[in-house]
Amino acid sequence: MHSLLPLLLLLLPGSRPMPVSGTFFYPGVLEINQRHDPRYAPSGGLAALAEGHQVGDVVNFWAQSFVDEYTTFYLTSATCRAVGEKTYIFVEDTQWESRNFDQSGVDSLYAELEGPSGIISNLEINFGPIPDELDDDPRAYILVLDIPDGWDPVTNPGYIAGYFSPYNQFTEFEARLFYGGHSNEVEMLYVDCNPGRVSDASFVASHELVHLIHWGIKPFSSQDLWVLENQAQTGPYVCGYNAFQVETFLETGGVTPINWTSYAFSDIRYVAGYGAGFLFFSYLMENYGGRDFIWNSMRSDSRGVRNIEQAIALATGQTPLFENIMRDWMLSCFIDDVDRGYGWEGFTIASIDTVSPGNRPGLDWTGIIDETPWQGPGLDIGAYQGLYYHIAQGLSGSLRIGASGIGKMEAYLLTDTGLTPVNVSGTGEVAVPLDTPGTLLLLNNAFAGLSVTASAGSTGDGLAVYPNPCLGDLYFQFISQGAQVSLAVFDQTGAVVDTRDFGYQASGERVLVYTGADGLASGIYFYRLVRGENVESGRFAVVR
Repeated sequence: MHSLLPLLLLLLPGSRPMPVSGTFFYPGVLEINQRHDPRYAPSGGLAALAEGHQVGDVVNFWAQSFVDEYTTFYLTSATCRAVGEKTYIFVEDTQWESRNFDQSGVDSLYAELEGPSGIISNLEINFGPIPDELDDDPRAYILVLDIPDGWDPVTNPGYIAGYFSPYNQFTEFEARLFYGGHSNEVEMLYVDCNPGRVSDASFVASHELVHLIHWGIKPFSSQDLWVLENQAQTGPYVCGYNAFQVETFLETGGVTPINWTSYAFSDIRYVAGYGAGFLFFSYLMENYGGRDFIWNSMRSDSRGVRNIEQAIALATGQTPLFENIMRDWMLSCFIDDVDRGYGWEGFTIASIDTVSPGNRPGLDWTGIIDETPWQGPGLDIGAYQGLYYHIAQGLSGSLRIGASGIGKMEAYLLTDTGLTPVNVSGTGEVAVPLDTPGTLLLLNNAFAGLSVTASAGSTGDGLAVYPNPCLGDLYFQFISQGAQVSLAVFDQTGAVVDTRDFGYQASGERVLVYTGADGLASGIYFYRLVRGENVESGRFAVVR
């Protein structure tokens, strides 16, 4: 059964309702690749309405149920509660009677939708006009109702917050004959009011209206689902709403904004994906062309990542590498401070993270190193995700990271004075001294994953050389007394094959990386490390 019930299994105790869009709940919607054929005339009463609606009009609307394996349609009675220049607001009669959505809620939603700075105007400026294909009425219908989705506050907190139904973009005859559904033959969308709240309605409408506008441009079959949903999440952003799913994105530890719709609806990561999509496409708008970016993204013939690249090129004339875009987005998600070069002009993630902020506002630290020795658990980093290790004050030694897998790890040290790239060996090793408080950011800038180990400690008074044997970079860890440091490397004949001058190393525990080992052939080599008047020698092996 296609159900939201298993969401419960992945939610934390005391979980609040978890909203998703129902537009693509049944995947058949993505297979509709045709548009309304004007040879088929509308036959319903709504499309034939000459004067438009008045407050008090009662209409039986077709709506969809989301409790069965396959989509089913039912008729529900609703009354017109507001009429504007751009919208009709109808409320399901049963919900009006139970006061789940009263006149104050209608007035609030109406005020948000209408006017020169309202939702409709903002969306039409940024995305394009709302289509008018069937009823010759420029107004869009908003039906507020209790969407049947199996929601239960105890056993099933997942619910459908709203949906746009492309069936309504066909005549009733076309919908039944070609797609097995029903049509109201008008442009409309559906907004839930149980458990959806009045305060959620504007956000939901700004999301679902983007789907309606997109359908007016081309059918959904022309685009990847994650792009469609990320585009729709940009609707709330341009209208000034923060996505409540960002908190779920933070609580689950981060979900990639790419291909997140591959998770099942019943997976909490699907909810988190809406948060990731909101953060990603709002970031792209702010940094790559604003309105021109999303306008071109909606109309691009390219799918997936290529859609983003093409939209950026058309909006800015630039062709940045996608991995650079993702790197800066991942850094922005953690640093969350536009004044430091990484963040959003319109909001901060920390300001959204109010329900369960964890060990820091925004993305949590993966580990906090406040004493040594310290050993972290082995962890996996998914595509375009990160791990974040906080280094407390007053420590000595080093934090050492090992990574395996076919992903691409990048590392940065974030301190009060700035962001510094940290060398990652060809085999995934990273080492940083602990005498500088800050956070080590490990980013997986690839579609493939990585497995990571982390530990911290001191070498004492000795010299540590690792990994030995090595496949790539070689690290030298020691306590410096404040001196110049240099390295010479010899082959087995005693010939010098490489040298390095590391310059002056201040007092304290130091970790120096010799990157030249990555270019050496397999074999045994000898090193001589000179630290002021102290000279130490040893050998290491290179294995290819």
